[in-house]
Amino acid sequence: MACDANMAGGDNNARIIMWCVPRSVSTAMTKCMSFVDGAEIWLEPYVFSRMARELYHSDPLPLEIDGNEEVYLDAAKNLNMGGDTENFKLDLLSPVRLKQIFDSIPQTTKFVFIKDMAFGMPPSRYKYLPDPSSGFRHCFLIRHPVKVYKSFRKILLKSVEGVDPKDLPQGMPKPDLENFNVMDYAQPPEEGTLYFFREIHELWCHIRENVDNDPVIVDIDELMEDPATLLPLLFRALGIPYSEDYVTWDASSDVVRTWQSFCSNVLDAPRYNMWFADAFKSTCFKSSSTSTSLDGATKDIREVADMEMPYYEEMHRFRIAPP
Repeated sequence: MACDANMAGGDNNARIIMWCVPRSVSTAMTKCMSFVDGAEIWLEPYVFSRMARELYHSDPLPLEIDGNEEVYLDAAKNLNMGGDTENFKLDLLSPVRLKQIFDSIPQTTKFVFIKDMAFGMPPSRYKYLPDPSSGFRHCFLIRHPVKVYKSFRKILLKSVEGVDPKDLPQGMPKPDLENFNVMDYAQPPEEGTLYFFREIHELWCHIRENVDNDPVIVDIDELMEDPATLLPLLFRALGIPYSEDYVTWDASSDVVRTWQSFCSNVLDAPRYNMWFADAFKSTCFKSSSTSTSLDGATKDIREVADMEMPYYEEMHRFRIAPP
């Protein structure tokens, strides 16, 4: 794959963590990054580490796996990923182990891309971020809150369509389109907040103040509207060699099988497929048909979008944009 020297913008040893909010086309972005020469891709290691500890185990999971292997296996099974439980990479649920891995990636590894949710890195876990000496750059992927929560609501409704009412969170009645409240189905975390943009804003502030005073921010809707312009700018900002070939990619999902995760088979895991099936088959960035308008929006979307907009708007002012 030929690289455009005018847009190269970096060497072949870029290390990137892209922090996201849900429903921000981040998995399609991850698939795009998979075709960079020598790419090593990691799928949400920190968020599943936190979920295993807080949400899917009867007691908080120990931070260290050594001596706690059976507890870690139980937590991994409770995440309901499906697949071969004998081949779970249990150590990847330990934030201690993740930091050790990311701090010691060999210099010979050409390109490392970690896609993760800001939810996976609350303040108590900042100490498990890769050390600045590891060379990792931090990038933030944002999207208009109305679009995010409309999409999140839609997929949550789909996910509970066939669920027995007794299995719904907190004994809630099975929802219909009108009385469903998207925030009622977000399980309260041990620390932090339920709100996506408040979470990512908090992490962004920490990175700016302690790691990198100018981390990259990209608005995915703007990129989807004009990938030929915004994608090269993103690559340049992150120091990743760019090629025009990256604007489109292979429809096959085979590349997903190379992604690193605690789950032995990302492509066939039911939980991943519920959220990422379309992204796994993606071939390019396409403009979204979802509107940012609140006209006709349900009450829950209007309420949560109103709370989240100030965080989004502040980050949006610092996004990359054409000159």
